[in-house]
Amino acid sequence: MDQNDRYDNERIIKLLTEANQFFEQNRDYPPHQIGEFLVEFCKLFKQLGKLLYFAFSDVIEKAQIIKDRGNEYNEQTKGIFGIIQIEKQKGLMELNGDNNKEILKNKTLPNYQSMARTMLRIIRFFNYLKIMFIDVDTNRNKKFSDICSDAYNEALAPYHTFMVRNAAKAAWLAAPNRTKVFETFVGPNQTDEVAYTAIKKFVNALEPIRLNFWDYYNTNKLTNLP
Repeated sequence: MDQNDRYDNERIIKLLTEANQFFEQNRDYPPHQIGEFLVEFCKLFKQLGKLLYFAFSDVIEKAQIIKDRGNEYNEQTKGIFGIIQIEKQKGLMELNGDNNKEILKNKTLPNYQSMARTMLRIIRFFNYLKIMFIDVDTNRNKKFSDICSDAYNEALAPYHTFMVRNAAKAAWLAAPNRTKVFETFVGPNQTDEVAYTAIKKFVNALEPIRLNFWDYYNTNKLTNLP
C-alpha cells in the first residue's frame, strides 16, 4: 500500500486540534481541516477492507464538497457556519445537485451541493464514530463487526434506504477483528492499552466538534434538511 494511503492517527489528532483551536478563536470551524480530517480518517476503513471502505465512500465525496464550498466562499467567510448562513440568505441550503432546478426555478447553479445539508450528514457520521469507538473501549470482548453494525443501526440506518442498509450489512460482516483494527489505528507491535489510549484521545478530540455542530444545527433548526 502506498504510504499516502496509510492511516495516520497523529495526523488525525493534529487536524482535529487545529479545528478546535480555530473554533476557540472564531466560534466556527474551518472547512479545510474538517474536509481533510474526513479524507484522512477514511484511510482507516480503506486499510480494514474494501467493503468497509466502500460503505463510507460517500464521506470522501462530502469531504470534497466541504472543501469546495470553503474555497468558494473564502473571501466572504472563513468558517462553515458562516457559509451556511450565506446559503440560508440565498436560499441554497437544500440543494443537492439533483433538486436544484426545482428549488431555484431556473438553471442557475445546476450542480451546487450545499454545505448545510452536506454537514448534516457528516454530523451523523460523527455520531457513528463516537458510538463505534466508545463501544470498542467499553465492550472489549465484543466483535468489531458487531460494533460496526450496532453503531450503524443507531447513528445512520434511520436515514438510509432499505437498499443502502442491506449493502451496509455486507460491509459489517466483512469487518476484520479488533487486532487488525488496533494494528491499523496505532501501528504494529503495540499493546492493546496503547490502542485504547489512542482511541480515547481521538474521541476526546472529536467530541467537542460533534457537540458544537449539533448545537448549531439544533439552534438554527437545520436538523430536518432533506
